Amino acid sequence: MLLQLIVLELILLMVAGANILWGAKGILAGLIIVSAINCYYNCLLENEFLFWQIIITLYVLIGLFLNYYLNKKTDQLRLVKVVTGSAVSGLAWSIFLPLIPGLLIWAFLIGIPLVFTYRKIPLFFYVQLFFKFIFSTGWLIIGNII
Repeated sequence: MLLQLIVLELILLMVAGANILWGAKGILAGLIIVSAINCYYNCLLENEFLFWQIIITLYVLIGLFLNYYLNKKTDQLRLVKVVTGSAVSGLAWSIFLPLIPGLLIWAFLIGIPLVFTYRKIPLFFYVQLFFKFIFSTGWLIIGNII
């Protein structure tokens, strides 16, 4: 049972990482994988399956719209991919480390040098990072509740 939960958490972390790194393709990959998890756990419970599938579908539609809008504003900044990619690796290590020390290590190794390297960071960069982290955390929450 414990091994099954660890594997499920690793799959959900990969979904969150794909969402952060791949944008719209990652959101669609998250739809497929979390829908498969929903089918695996709730296939016999018709009302539960449909309830969660509607939530997952609405979540994906909202995410695709916001991703498209924010990508148009930031023009796919390379900085977004560097920050989010390193944060995904930090989140993956948070399975073995507690979350707060993992985030502090990421901030000291990646976050602080990036802030001092790039002086003129547009506001939509922060909005897009916030969206990606909140949206990927949403996949983790939905997957764990299912």
